[in-house]
Amino acid sequence: MTSTHPLLAAMLSRRSVSPRRLGLPGPSAAQLNVMVDAALRAPDHGRILPWRLIDFGDAQRAALAQLFEDEKRRRTPDATAQDIERARAHATQTPTMLAFIVRPTPGAAVPVHEQWLAAGAALGQLVLAAHVSGFGAIVLSGQRCEDEPLRQALGIAPDETLAGFVSMGTVIAAPLAAPQIDRGRVLSDWTPD
Repeated sequence: MTSTHPLLAAMLSRRSVSPRRLGLPGPSAAQLNVMVDAALRAPDHGRILPWRLIDFGDAQRAALAQLFEDEKRRRTPDATAQDIERARAHATQTPTMLAFIVRPTPGAAVPVHEQWLAAGAALGQLVLAAHVSGFGAIVLSGQRCEDEPLRQALGIAPDETLAGFVSMGTVIAAPLAAPQIDRGRVLSDWTPD
């Protein structure tokens, strides 16, 4: 039996960790910079950088929580107090919160679908770098990301997509076991005619 390379072992053990299972401390500024550097090393045909990040520091979390509350009230006018509190908590409960924005360049030499793949690769490397650095991370998206007043408040341009919010922190409660997925669902052999 061969041993697994440490990086491959880390990749095989990575999984998304719910914000409820994340706590202090979060990554330092230096650690976060290294994670962003790892994302910058993702495959990116043409080095177009079709993505960007917004970091929400501690001083901005209350304002972000208000934006999340306002979005929840627009989307669900009959939201309960618990629904509102949960929406606000999404902005405040983890030590580090980032927005991941995809910004493809139409008309570039690199097709837009390749730019989306590059952005996805960068996001994957960002959360993998968090895991390798000893932190848990998760990307949460959903209807909130499509809310126009929220997008405008965050400075998301009309031609950009708010792909999701990345939460990071120390894992304070073990995540649920990752489900085993049959690789045959994604890997097949080609047979020529």
